[in-house]
Amino acid sequence: MLAGFRAAARQPLLRWALGFKGVYLLAVLGALWLWSDFDAEKFHAVNARWPRAGEPVFASHFATWDAAHYLLLSEVGYAKDVPSCAFYPLGPLLVRGSAPLAGGSHLIAGLVLSNVLSLAAWVLFHRLAARRWGEAAAKWSLVFLIAFPGALFFQFNYTESLFLLLVLVLWWGLEERHYGWAAVAAGLLPLTRGVGVFAVLPIAWYALEPAGSRLKQWWRSRREGRAGVAPALGGAESGFTGGRRDAGPTLAGRAWLLATPLAGWAAYLALIWHWTGNPFEGFAMQKHWGVHSVWNLVNVPKFIVGLFTPTQWHEFSGSVLDRCVFLLVLDCLPLLWRLDKKLLVWTYMLGILPAMSGTFTSFTRFASCAFPLFIALGVFLSAERGVRSAESALAVRPSTLGPRPSTFRRWLRWLLLAVFATLHIVLVWRFVNFRWAG
Repeated sequence: MLAGFRAAARQPLLRWALGFKGVYLLAVLGALWLWSDFDAEKFHAVNARWPRAGEPVFASHFATWDAAHYLLLSEVGYAKDVPSCAFYPLGPLLVRGSAPLAGGSHLIAGLVLSNVLSLAAWVLFHRLAARRWGEAAAKWSLVFLIAFPGALFFQFNYTESLFLLLVLVLWWGLEERHYGWAAVAAGLLPLTRGVGVFAVLPIAWYALEPAGSRLKQWWRSRREGRAGVAPALGGAESGFTGGRRDAGPTLAGRAWLLATPLAGWAAYLALIWHWTGNPFEGFAMQKHWGVHSVWNLVNVPKFIVGLFTPTQWHEFSGSVLDRCVFLLVLDCLPLLWRLDKKLLVWTYMLGILPAMSGTFTSFTRFASCAFPLFIALGVFLSAERGVRSAESALAVRPSTLGPRPSTFRRWLRWLLLAVFATLHIVLVWRFVNFRWAG
């Protein structure tokens, strides 16, 4: 993987991404200089702010909402009965370790770290998507990922950059059978965000998929009158490297990997216990926010009612935008089914579970890490014809799009890109001025 990053570093993609980061920062600074409207009342009303005492300063624009909690945890640490304990520790620990390289500034360290990690995630995402679905699909997938409204948090001191990078490393490790890398990523995900423990779901799918394929082949052979010994494990699979994937050990023989997310979860509980004296302090503090709960995952009626009862266009709860993003995720599911059924498992972990656990609160931000969404958009809107399978890269029949499907898709992708970019700009302005963005 490191060799792949070095190769990618020599490609124009990295220079383009670095240029984008620079322009993005200059645009935010220019917007603050021309049109700053910081909500000082809300700044004083919340229980975590930066700086922690006194009036807001210019740098406070870059440490609003959850960023202030992460800075509190990196600078001071965890303590009993502190609401910030609801946040997970890997991000703050990395910021604390990087702060000496930033002259002791945790704010600068967090901003730099988030941007470096998101750069690495973007490069890896493009590389993996290009090897599987082609350069055009990868380019547009990355463009939609970066333009997506929730992607603003890749530039600030949030854990989206770290979480996305770990998810992509796990995806790469499972597809390429580099199980050491996969184990590291799976173990660190629960230390980054609670939903990370559900990495056990895609790992289990990869472990069981060969047995399922063998069973289907055996059943097909019986129906065709050729009953006999079941086909050997490791038949044709769609992956990054074609037949070469079969040369390595199968995940079925590496069942220990299923335990790595659980080991990461246990490490999280042990750390919180060490710091606060209560391994479940994080869960106790979740009640302070009154949003996310593991019980929401089984309360389907509440979830359905919440989907159809928005209250305002975009606030902490009842957001129309969050629900529209969720509907976009649902709309991409049939395409993901045809592209690669494994992508549905990733979508469930990264898109469905976060929506259910918090009844859509902050879903636009969480969806920025649901990488299959952007693959679906990139493949569909870059194809000249419809894609019927992972092998042919077709998702719908051309006749469903009218006589000129390529023209339709060009218009559609530019329209979607314009919508994403406009919402992204609006949410950035809201975030740096201490208005709710996600």
